[in-house]
Amino acid sequence: MRTATKRDALLPPFEQQCQLITDQNIDGLSTSDTTAEREGLRQSLRDSDLERMHERLWYAGRRGNISPLHHQRVIRRDIVLTEKARLHLVWFEKTIYVKRLEDELLNWKYFSDVVCGDEIVYQAATGFLLSYAHLVKHPSDLDIAKTSGLIDKSITWRSWQSFRSSLLHHLADRNIHDRFEYGELRLDRLNQIYRMKCLGLAYFTVHRDYSSYFGDNYMTLVALFALVSVALSAMQVMTAFDRVPAVVAVTLYRFSIATLVALAGSCAVLLGLYFGLYVWNWFLIFVRRTPQRRSSGAS
Repeated sequence: MRTATKRDALLPPFEQQCQLITDQNIDGLSTSDTTAEREGLRQSLRDSDLERMHERLWYAGRRGNISPLHHQRVIRRDIVLTEKARLHLVWFEKTIYVKRLEDELLNWKYFSDVVCGDEIVYQAATGFLLSYAHLVKHPSDLDIAKTSGLIDKSITWRSWQSFRSSLLHHLADRNIHDRFEYGELRLDRLNQIYRMKCLGLAYFTVHRDYSSYFGDNYMTLVALFALVSVALSAMQVMTAFDRVPAVVAVTLYRFSIATLVALAGSCAVLLGLYFGLYVWNWFLIFVRRTPQRRSSGAS
């Protein structure tokens, strides 16, 4: 994708009079090195794994599906602040992650000097702002955003309304970053896509110990074998009768054998996964410990 300049008609997606953060209210704002600022935005608003998974994100979420913050509370979701772009609007069970809206993106001059100098950064930034336009639609959404640490507490509802209207108007016919074509993404399905693309074991996991990891991921397997055991018990009752057709008896026999093989195979996979994770974690411990020894020896 090409890099754009101001000559390519890249302008801030909101009017200057609608900006929510003035130049004086941005602490430490420095656009003297716009290249460094722009690279920082690239790192904070984009994620390479999501971009590689883009063609399969339809499996994890719908296009434009972003519920306002008050509705997230209605469906009993906990809104958790994150600084990682890869987790923005990712949800699992009763938790949804939302990345904080940085003050710089609400300033017209910063957006013009830094963001508008690169088309990729521009698309990522406008897509991120557009996601907030859907998250904060009502005064209650703005209150939740403030209490959750997602947005500057000095922003009023009237000023946000003006900013949001200007934003939606300017982005009506603009292309946004591929990630922001989709809204909320299910974490479990992201993990499945991640494994299918051979990018690793998991896109993201909240588990930090073996018991919770295996407990959450294999309850479905346990429930499946419970159903199979009921089926086998019913088959045992059937075979107890003398007049059982030979075809039925052979079918039940083969099903029983297949169940035993599947059970043994599943146990072997579970044990292999457990020991594999155990060895891998010990390997990481020693790898991270080696530089510390070298640095202490050098000192």
